[in-house]
Amino acid sequence: MSKSVSRVVLAVTAVAALGLVTACGGDSDGDKKSDKSSEKSAEKTPAAEQQAAPLPKAALEKAVVVKADIKGFEVEQMTDKEYSDGGSAKAADAKCQPLAQLMGAQTNPAPKDSAYATFSSAGALTGGKGSGTATGMIRVSSYAEAGAEQTVSDLRGALAACTSGFKATDGSGEKADVAKVEPLTAPKLGDEAVSYTMTEAGTEDVGTVTFTIVRSGAHLSVFFGVDIANPTKPLLPDAVVSAQVAKLEKALKA
Repeated sequence: MSKSVSRVVLAVTAVAALGLVTACGGDSDGDKKSDKSSEKSAEKTPAAEQQAAPLPKAALEKAVVVKADIKGFEVEQMTDKEYSDGGSAKAADAKCQPLAQLMGAQTNPAPKDSAYATFSSAGALTGGKGSGTATGMIRVSSYAEAGAEQTVSDLRGALAACTSGFKATDGSGEKADVAKVEPLTAPKLGDEAVSYTMTEAGTEDVGTVTFTIVRSGAHLSVFFGVDIANPTKPLLPDAVVSAQVAKLEKALKA
């Protein structure tokens, strides 16, 4: 995975690759097949939520944070191509695929529309979930029907089954094994949220990435972050997550 986070880090700070995770998410159709847990999740979705109209592309782009929204951070918008140039990541164990697919550019279920940004802290951070120099990516997506709820449900199942890690390949077909997955306390935002870290397998230049996914109705705010000063320490600033979720939910009420 050594070239995986490189897209993130290079896009944000133009520094060397840190390892772990190709472009996270994307708009590609992905694998249209759903597993049994996905089908069950969709069945439990409230009718009112299933009928909620997802935000179109233009509205999502306006709902993504900009520099003025988060004090002390640099924020850059990304194009679909910049974000989704990662292929389809695959886990050897199907139970871990919901986690593995966030290491690539294709997800199941696929979003209806998405908008993206990169972020980096202007200086060293202290407090919150870690300290250091943060960099990472944001994807804000709208889903048709119960896709957003299904995604969170599938992630919860994978987190329960894959804490000891899993074998995987990245979007280019190269080995991208994960040594361990550690669930974290999720922020109390949106309708529900999940957070976890994934640590790259290997003996040198390993990295740990923090993921947080927040569902707001039929929409997901997906984040991942690293500490570019110390890639073995997970770091995803609370300020980034809360600002993005607040801006999305404001757009949903407009």
